[in-house]
Amino acid sequence: MSRGFKIFLAFVAGLIAGEAIPIVWYIVATSYFGVFDRDGGGAMGAIFLIGPVLALLLATVAAIVTARRTA
Repeated sequence: MSRGFKIFLAFVAGLIAGEAIPIVWYIVATSYFGVFDRDGGGAMGAIFLIGPVLALLLATVAAIVTARRTA
């Protein structure tokens, strides 16, 4: 497996994990911590605002860490 492909896979895995973290946190917060979200604004923020930002951040960090470890 080439170095570039490993970096690409790390980036994709970071995107998936970074998008999943806010969604799972929202589900946990509303189910177990009793957070009440009547209008769905929290869900919209988690999915469409926090999710993509965290996904890009985590994907970039994962790609950089993988690039340094495979160098």
